[in-house]
Amino acid sequence: MRFYLYLFFILNITSLSCQDIIESYDITLNIKNIKTKGSLFIAIWTDSNAFNSNKSDSSESKNGFKYGFKENVNQKYFNKTIKLPKGKYLVSIYLDKNFNNKMDYNFLGIPKEQYGFSTNKIIRFRKPSFDEASFVFQNDLILDISLQ
Repeated sequence: MRFYLYLFFILNITSLSCQDIIESYDITLNIKNIKTKGSLFIAIWTDSNAFNSNKSDSSESKNGFKYGFKENVNQKYFNKTIKLPKGKYLVSIYLDKNFNNKMDYNFLGIPKEQYGFSTNKIIRFRKPSFDEASFVFQNDLILDISLQ
């Protein structure tokens, strides 16, 4: 009887621990058309409300992205592979060519620095909505993004 109780206990623990494992897959970001050296800011969003809002914190940085990193580049091409779980994502990128850690705009509000989004759709005079630029990630993926 003890053997069966022990076996039951072990099987339950094993099944519970297997439920906590999240499968992750590789996403390779190939960023093209980098025209100058600078800091490449990459944000990976999962929250449509956070992306679609224009709220920022006291340091002028956006809130609500799931993953973010900064890479210094001085080439025409950059790639990075990261692991992510399945889900719906949006990748936003901008190249800070003057190293002031923010996107610079002209007097009309048009970006003076290069930027790009995960779907490469060219949308004029506004940023794309989350639905326009997001993608569903279910297995290994190579994502080509050309900066504008």
